[in-house]
Amino acid sequence: CEQTAKGTGCTQGGVCGKDITTAGLQDLLIHASQGIAMYAHRARKLGAHRRSVDVFVMEALFTTVTNVNFDPERLHKLLKQAAAIRTEARELYEDAVAKKGASPERLTGPATWEPADDLKGLLKQAGEVSIVKRKEAVGEDIVGLQELILYGLKGTAAYAEHAQVLGKEDLKVYAFFHEVLDFLTQPKPAVDALLGRLSDSESHVRR
Repeated sequence: CEQTAKGTGCTQGGVCGKDITTAGLQDLLIHASQGIAMYAHRARKLGAHRRSVDVFVMEALFTTVTNVNFDPERLHKLLKQAAAIRTEARELYEDAVAKKGASPERLTGPATWEPADDLKGLLKQAGEVSIVKRKEAVGEDIVGLQELILYGLKGTAAYAEHAQVLGKEDLKVYAFFHEVLDFLTQPKPAVDALLGRLSDSESHVRR
């Protein structure tokens, strides 16, 4: 990060002022957003979407950008809201499937996340989805590529959020957020698949 104390990595409290509580809640908000996206992506492929779901995911991504929001209390509220939005996205998907006369896919992982009752519980959940835990599960190379994709997505969300405030929106952008977040939920992604996604994402953003 450009705002680390010595420019060599965040090995101590950085210039930005982010503390461990804020960092953990932001990680958990990304996890919750992935759960929303898993349903929203599948619903959209069936022709169903909802603005409240689209905007929340975009705003959640933007919220985790450095220096945007370092308020643990607000992040706590956003996590509670994320659970409600996830339910909304799930119902949207299930209704779309029913209209097709099919059965919904049984989703796992982030799609099943439920917020803990208090801050202590949320931080415990955050630890379970932290970069450290993910490295233990799939290794540094995989996590590094996943994070590179995610950082690009966060940057795109920042621009999309500003555009949305000015009254400009594009459904394809919202669909892109959901598609990529859903992709990042794969438990054991291949390096080639991650590199391919990086290339596709770069092309998409340029368009």
